[in-house]
Amino acid sequence: MTDAPAPLPAAAPRWLRPGLLLAVGGLCLAHALVFDFVNDDAFISFRYADNLVQHGELVFNLGERVEGYTNFLWTLMMAGVMGLGLDPVPWSKGLGIALALLTLALVARFTGRMGKKGPGDALAPLLLAAAPAYACWATGGLETALFTCLVTAGWTQFLQERDREDLFPWSGVWFALSAMTRPEGMLFFGLTGLFRLGQLVGRRSWPQRRDWIWGAGFLAVFGPYYAWRTIYYGWPFPNTWYVKSGAKSFWGPGGRYAWDWIATHFLWLVPAFAAVRRGWPAGREGRLLALAGLYTVAMTVHVMRVGGDFMALHRFLVPLMPILAVVAANGILGLVDALRARGVGRLRLGVAGAVVAAFLTVHVVQVDRDALKVDSHGGVDSIGWLAWFADQCTTIGRWLAENTEEGDVLATTAAGIIPYYARRPTLDLLGLNDAWIAHNVPASGNRPGHTKHAPPGYDAEKGVTLFIGHPEPSGGRPRGGARPGYQWESVQIPGLRIDPRQARTKADAERDAWWGYWRRVKK
Repeated sequence: MTDAPAPLPAAAPRWLRPGLLLAVGGLCLAHALVFDFVNDDAFISFRYADNLVQHGELVFNLGERVEGYTNFLWTLMMAGVMGLGLDPVPWSKGLGIALALLTLALVARFTGRMGKKGPGDALAPLLLAAAPAYACWATGGLETALFTCLVTAGWTQFLQERDREDLFPWSGVWFALSAMTRPEGMLFFGLTGLFRLGQLVGRRSWPQRRDWIWGAGFLAVFGPYYAWRTIYYGWPFPNTWYVKSGAKSFWGPGGRYAWDWIATHFLWLVPAFAAVRRGWPAGREGRLLALAGLYTVAMTVHVMRVGGDFMALHRFLVPLMPILAVVAANGILGLVDALRARGVGRLRLGVAGAVVAAFLTVHVVQVDRDALKVDSHGGVDSIGWLAWFADQCTTIGRWLAENTEEGDVLATTAAGIIPYYARRPTLDLLGLNDAWIAHNVPASGNRPGHTKHAPPGYDAEKGVTLFIGHPEPSGGRPRGGARPGYQWESVQIPGLRIDPRQARTKADAERDAWWGYWRRVKK
């Protein structure tokens, strides 16, 4: 006796796919709001944007043309927000979340065009929405969500253009916009061009008119911008590149950073999912796998080479996650189809799926909780520490605005929030916004962005009147060491709090903290 053939599955209701996608969007919003923070570095862009709006200069200190940011389009967006009289802090978070949701929509549209639209199209967006790194850096105040959205628009459009000759090759423009948002956009464009060239070689063909238009689209947008910024700032690369180059021991922390990203998000499973189908798939899916592999290897090696990041949850690798989510989702759906073909029933598949979903939910909740703790490990600061530090720097910056004179000049390593709220000229002791430090101080150490430091006496040359250094709130009146030409001052600031790890009691955590700095002695 043979088993009767399984009945064909009933068509899914029309509302199911959009309903699932809306639910996934809600999950992404809720997950992003778990973090809901803005970190100190975001205020560097806010300061540039504020000077552009108020004074017509895209600079950190008025009169000093130093390119201490690497997110031109995001900085312009913040300038637009501030030009409308709006606060960039909540708006940077709101726009970041909106862009993260738009990326989910781009991924869903792409997966829908890969085959017949159905409920399975929601799987790749679901994987993204559940990923801690993706949700975290939808907030943070930085350009991560914008860059990820533009890169995703680039590769999804590019793969569609490979299938349809009637589509204008707009993807070159998307990659140009991504390169104007972060320098790594040029890497994605170059890798895509290399992939395109490989296809031509495989077919023994010369570049066609569409290929030239694709490259011209990139140059038409990126070229004028690059020419302007080179003339305006005087250097071919951003000042931050010169600050972060030169160190020789980045591979260790960079490797740990990349592995933590892989392990946290179970990305070691993606190649297994990609290999579910026997042989290399043809058509768009084959091109998707090749492009995803090229992007992932090159970008991961690049991030390892620069040492990763000192901020937790892998923001530099987030732009890879949409294409990896599509590869993983295709593999999972292919595995389900293979199991169904072998006679595994829906009930067993549903139970297995529920068990896996429960395990992943517990894992994600634990990752989120750990990230929100105020902590630091191996030179990497947790999201909780970044949020706590931002709150304290806000309190200090506002106090300085009320208790210093317009002629005062600050010096600090926390050159984001404090200068923004204090509204005083500031020497960035780490050189991100100082050309002399970037080009003349040798690099040491292996913490990204912290390998160069202003030498002794440089603060006096720059006319610094308040030397802050690294602001450290304390439970008691702090004592500062001797600093030639300066005297130590300390103050207890309302609303300032000590590091929660140092608080022994609840009262310690809620008591106004002390903070100290050196003030230049007037001659």
